[in-house]
This record gives sequence, structure tokens and C-alpha cells, in this order.
Amino acid sequence: MRPTRLPALLFAATVLIMVGSVLWLLWESHAPPAINALPYSPSPNAGKPVVPEAMPQSPKVTTPAPAPAKPPTSPTIATLNVPGSMPNEALLTFRTPEALAAFRTRAASLGLELLGYDIKLRTARVRFRDTTALERDLNAHAEDYTHIGPNLITRIPGIPRPIAKSDTNQGGNVPFRSQGLKAIGATGDRSAWGQGVTVAVIDSGITSHPSLTSVKITHYDLVNDGSTFNGHGTAMASLIAGNDSNVGGVSPAVKLLDIRVADTNGVSNTALVSSAIIKATDLGARIINISLGANGDSPVLDEAVRYAQSRNVVIVAAAGNEQLTALSMPAGIPGVLSVGAVDANGTQAYFSNSGAGLTLVAPGVGIVSGYADNRFVISSGTSQATAITSGVVAYLLGRGYYGPNIIPLLTRTAEPLQAPATAVGAGLIQVPK
Repeated sequence: MRPTRLPALLFAATVLIMVGSVLWLLWESHAPPAINALPYSPSPNAGKPVVPEAMPQSPKVTTPAPAPAKPPTSPTIATLNVPGSMPNEALLTFRTPEALAAFRTRAASLGLELLGYDIKLRTARVRFRDTTALERDLNAHAEDYTHIGPNLITRIPGIPRPIAKSDTNQGGNVPFRSQGLKAIGATGDRSAWGQGVTVAVIDSGITSHPSLTSVKITHYDLVNDGSTFNGHGTAMASLIAGNDSNVGGVSPAVKLLDIRVADTNGVSNTALVSSAIIKATDLGARIINISLGANGDSPVLDEAVRYAQSRNVVIVAAAGNEQLTALSMPAGIPGVLSVGAVDANGTQAYFSNSGAGLTLVAPGVGIVSGYADNRFVISSGTSQATAITSGVVAYLLGRGYYGPNIIPLLTRTAEPLQAPATAVGAGLIQVPK
């Protein structure tokens, strides 16, 4: 009789059932919650049957069709040849140095003459026959540009005729002659004043002169046109650092950094002045004297000034000689030590510009200074007042004062004058003792 296998089969079935039950329980304990399960929160309806709410439907998202691209506009193109700008020139600012480099590569093919560029300012100075090529390039590469505007004329200010009467100017015209430094307290032995300080003179160039024989001067010519130098730069240098008995500069121990930006006629432009500010800063100038100006502002000039100020350079600039109620640029830029002029009676000079933001005034009528061809002259202007002020700043830096503290110190110690702040700022500069 063959033995039966039923007990073995029953045993195997039992084992399979038990294993299946265990696996079912494990799956249940790790199964994800039901999609409509709601978190528990007590409510007045607790204990009553809960009907899960339908899950909110996500709003249908539709991607709108892109709007038709609008061609970039160039509103400044039409205003490049404004009064007071270099004819048929534009000053272009780019977002990156790479964008500037790309423009330099394609400029000639656009029919544009590249007159100069500054990598740190990301600017290019170009001359054009008409604005068509510029406009086409701006439209094609709009993302590369941050600004396009005129290259403003910056010039050594002339002296207008005296005015008989003005509601905005006091009309001072009494000359200081050789008493200018005495009026501000720059007396005694000044041979060591300004020791270790470099002053940049951004002007028409400095020529040799008897009053500057012992002054160390480093020369840079950004005009480089081979023309005769205008004597204005030499006059400014002599007032800052002259050591002649006839011409006493305020701080004869300084080093001068001569950066020529103005031609024989005293004419310059925003591009050159802005690049000169960058160059002076990078070469270690602690003071930048700018005894020239423009009748308009430029983002490029603003950026150059900010670059210098971020490195604690003191920029001293002339208010201008146009008898206006606005300061020349860069004197009108915030943070610049802007200087107007007074006569020997402490009266606002008849030519000196007025304006909000004027820092102070200095002697500027009938001032003796050096000039080209080894001459000495008597001249007037906010230029002279600015150079004298730069000499005072050099004295303070040489004594260890911190650059950003100079303007607050000078405005606090200035001699008050009987005139509105728009005309004379904080008053007549005095050498702090």
C-alpha cells in the first residue's frame, strides 16, 4: 500500500497562509496614507461621520504667449549735440569690460571713430558723422549699454565783466595781491607743509617755473597734441606748492602729479577729465585739484569721482566764474570740496558762482601766481581759490589728518562771512592750528 502525502501538504499550506498574513500586516503598516485622508483636528462635529472634502483642484496654469519684442529705444541719441558738448561726439558706457572690448572691435565697421576708451570706467569716446550707426548699434546690443550721452566740454573758466548790481552775487573786486595766504592763516615757515602728500593737478599742464624748482613733478599728457601749454596749470601748481619769495604756495613740500587734459585754449572734455581722475587715484594722489569745469553733469564723471572718493581721495574743485546760481561740475557733485572766491574784503567775488552744496570760499581776486614762460601774473578766479584750498588740504594730510574728515574740519573752522551759504558756503577757509 502506497503511503499517503496529505499531512505534508496540509503542513505546507498552513505555513504559506501564515507567511502571507505576516507580509500583509507589514504592507499595511507601511502603506502611504489614503490620498483623501485629512489630519485630525477637534471640531463640534467630532464623533459624527466625516465625509472627506474633495481636494481643491489646482488652477490650470497657462503660459502666456510672449509679448512681441519692442525694439530698444535710444532717446539720448537725438540729444548728443547739445550746447556745451563736443561736436559730433558721444560718450558711451558699457555694462562690462567685455562689452566695451566687443564694441571697440566693431566700431570701425560702423563708421565710428574711436577717440579713446577707459577700461575701468567701461567707456568709449567716439566721433560720428551722423547718429544712424550709433542708433543701429544701440538697438542691436541694447543689453551691453548702460548709458549713451554727449561728451561735455570742460574748460578753464574765463572771467566775465564785473556786474554793476546783482541779486545773486555780492560783486567783490578788491585784490589780495600778496596778502592771500595771510588772510587764511598760512604764515610762518611752511617749507615742510605737505610733506609726503601727492597732489594731482588736472589742468592744462605744468611747465618749468622758478617757483617750482625744488618741487618733484611727474608729468602725464592726455591731450598729447604737441601744442603749446596754456599757463593756467602752472599757475595752479605755484599756488599749491610754489616756494619763490614772490609766489608763496601753501604747501611747498608736496609732490605734484601733473595730468594735462586741457589744450592751448584751455578746453577739455568730460571723457578726459574722468579718465584723469581715475589715473590720478591709481597713481597715489591723495588730493585732486580740478580748477576747471563743465556746465552739466555726466554719469561717467560721477562714477570717476565716486571711484576716487572710495579710496579716500579729496577732490577739490572750482565753483566756476560764470556768475551763475549753479556750481560747475565736478564741483557740484556730492562729496567734492567745492570752492568759491572772495575778494580782500571777504566779499563774494563778482564772478564766483553760487549754489547749494558750495563748501567754502578762498582768496580769488587779484592773486599773484606763476605762469608760463617763467612769468608772474596777477589774476582772479575760483581756480586760484581752489588751488589755495588744495594747498591747505595737503598741509592737513601731511599732519596726519584722515581724508574723509577734511571737509568737516574745514567747514567747522572757516571764518563766517556776511553772505548766504549759497554764496560763500561755510565761510573763508582758515588753516587749522
